[in-house]
Amino acid sequence: MKRYIAKLFVVMVAFWGASNMQAQKIQGQVVEHGPEVPLVGVNVYWEGTTEGTITDTKGEFKIKQSKVSNRLVFSYVGFDEEVVEVKGLQRLQIFLKAGASLDEVTVEHRVKSSSVSKLDPIFTVNISDKELSKFACCNLSESFETNASVDVSYADAVSGIKQIKMLGLSGRYSQLMMENIPIIRGGEVAFGLSYIPGTWMENIQVSKGTSAVKNGYESLTGQINIHYKNPDGKEKMHYNVYGNQDGKVEANAGLSFNVNEKWSTNILAHGSGNTRKLDMNNDGFLDKPLSNTINVLNRWNYVSDKMTAKLGISVINESRKGGQLEYNHELPQNQQEQYGIGIDVTRLNAFSKLGFVLDRPATSIGWISSANYFQRNSFYGYNQLDVDQLNLYTNLIFQSYINNTQHTYNAGISFNYDDNKELFNDVNVGFEEFVAGGFFEYNYIPSQQFSFLFGLRNDYSSLHGNFITPRIHTKYSINEKTIVRASAGKGYRTPNVLSENTQFLASSKNFVIADDVIQEEAWNYGISLTKDVLINDRDASFSVEFFRTDFKNQLIVDLDQSQNEVHFYNLDGRSFANSFQLEAFYELFTRFELAAGYRYNDVQATLNNTLQEVPYVSRYKAMLSGQYRTRMDKWQFDMTLQFHGDQRLPGANFDDEPLASRSKEYTNLIAQITKNHRNWSFYVGAENLTNYTQENAIIDADNPFGDSFDASRIWGPLYGRMFYVGIKCKLDR
Repeated sequence: MKRYIAKLFVVMVAFWGASNMQAQKIQGQVVEHGPEVPLVGVNVYWEGTTEGTITDTKGEFKIKQSKVSNRLVFSYVGFDEEVVEVKGLQRLQIFLKAGASLDEVTVEHRVKSSSVSKLDPIFTVNISDKELSKFACCNLSESFETNASVDVSYADAVSGIKQIKMLGLSGRYSQLMMENIPIIRGGEVAFGLSYIPGTWMENIQVSKGTSAVKNGYESLTGQINIHYKNPDGKEKMHYNVYGNQDGKVEANAGLSFNVNEKWSTNILAHGSGNTRKLDMNNDGFLDKPLSNTINVLNRWNYVSDKMTAKLGISVINESRKGGQLEYNHELPQNQQEQYGIGIDVTRLNAFSKLGFVLDRPATSIGWISSANYFQRNSFYGYNQLDVDQLNLYTNLIFQSYINNTQHTYNAGISFNYDDNKELFNDVNVGFEEFVAGGFFEYNYIPSQQFSFLFGLRNDYSSLHGNFITPRIHTKYSINEKTIVRASAGKGYRTPNVLSENTQFLASSKNFVIADDVIQEEAWNYGISLTKDVLINDRDASFSVEFFRTDFKNQLIVDLDQSQNEVHFYNLDGRSFANSFQLEAFYELFTRFELAAGYRYNDVQATLNNTLQEVPYVSRYKAMLSGQYRTRMDKWQFDMTLQFHGDQRLPGANFDDEPLASRSKEYTNLIAQITKNHRNWSFYVGAENLTNYTQENAIIDADNPFGDSFDASRIWGPLYGRMFYVGIKCKLDR
């Protein structure tokens, strides 16, 4: 039976498992925990002996088997020491965690919670599971509440769907990855973030600007890469139960175990639901839709001397029912007089990664593949949108070096197929596209002080023809405490007109779509400076960054031409987004840490032949966070205060009903208290303690089938103060 299971999973197309494996008896790689950046110069020696070596520029090492010890020690300045018992001839991959003395830039609350690697030329913030535990983030869209880089807001006032923005632009311009596998595409973009439970995630890596070309051509403003909890990780079991006063209940569980010496597996399960009918603002509409979600993921890991594999399959089923309080979801739509919404989703996903070891040192072949099926049946009043979507993706990567491991490269080919069948009120608005391409990426790391990454890929699209994607990233350490990074690169994407703008279905607007919507194309440029200092013998970190996204072509969403219409057309003129951000971290006194951030956005586009500010983009965001832990971490107190700037609102000059031209500024306060025990913890918290909500979130709510109805004009919080409680348990191996 085991042989049959192994064959079944190996047949699944696979990826990039353990890079740089070598055919030595005792060999391996040492990387930084989280970003998985190779660590150079790590001391590797047999415990109790003088037999040892150090890692090379790829983090690789090889060492002869000791006759007197079977325990390898891995020691590196600024990192926690790791001791591993070696059993037989095997390939090792060692993850070192940053210790208290690590010289790294902290961009969030704690050094170990959120950090920027000193080695990676791409500006990447690693958000660890400790950072995620500060507040009860039920899914990925809620995981950025304490993050100054990513904005989270509701898309409309009836569906409960949340959306993100990065560098002042919609989340659809950021590439979403699960361990370097593209996910949440096409019809899923509008609300797929809610399908990734917070308790499943080991960490999140947020990269700003264009990413590496080996990951594709679609990153225009950044990349969000999620790492799930591994079957062969340190965690054996976890569960979490959460509930809030608004009627949301959620449960998560995970179990990991070893099948044999080579195979390990885990099962992650999630169930949630909103069960309480609420209308706190008395507009006749449910504040939050009634919903239920089931999400299950099964992963398998395989490790041998010559090959590693990571395989998985997941299934999601969700139902949302909202609208006016009196709407009866048991009756057909044509028998209703009230306004209702309904969203039913089924999603199936399978992925695999495979890494092959070649005889040449630091040389490997990786193969990644995924298949994703997504079905959505939804209605908003009289508007009906049905999506039937299939995505197939594969990426073959060869990695090696030129002359020595200071000069490494990746080369490969990829293929992506999208079959998006979309029916909007019985009109086909979908498309079919296949893209085949090849890439080459050169990485030069002469020392820890300097690194240079250049990538170039060429792709052919069945819809858009041939296009070339160049990208450059570089990093220079002025000294041990100061690092400068710069990047420039191009990105492309095929827009999904309706699936990415479903919030406008919750209105009386007619959709006016250009006949020849073409591929979006943009350049992104960025520069950043990070600095570590000691103030009163305590760690402090500062960072300043600037990124500009300059569109050559873009799908324009124009809400200013008519109150009853939303126009979609290709850019004719200029469109750009400038984002400037400052962040600071300081340990004010023992176990009390402060983090502060400020971001300013300047986002403009040519709308109806006029260059003007893009609506629904906050001009600034400021954040102040604090955390205090008692001795032995028995109690933990977290608090974050957010300041949100004003936004331009569309349609202020409509003659029939004048509307406000700008939103109001507001503040939001969230807090949580956690009582930690050895294997479990209890937490209680509150969101929106300032109790600020947007007035008249639904325009003309009394006449939802009239010409003025609009539930998509959202710029602020929809719900007031909300308290929650939860309990979580975790057992390590």
